[in-house]
Amino acid sequence: MDSDQEEIRQISSAINELLEKVDKLKSKLDNLCKETGSCDQIKKINREILKKKDNILNGTHINALRKEE
Repeated sequence: MDSDQEEIRQISSAINELLEKVDKLKSKLDNLCKETGSCDQIKKINREILKKKDNILNGTHINALRKEE
């Protein structure tokens, strides 16, 4: 049971790190948009990133039918 808790802690930590990186990337994209004026394309990319982030948070990217290795 302790190993399950440790694994959950490690996964949670990894997800938090990834979310921080996504936030940094979003900030960089916002700056790029302001600097280049290519906001439409950059906003489109940003929406795709945020959609993937939401999928990760709600677990829709997980294949529940996949067999364990």
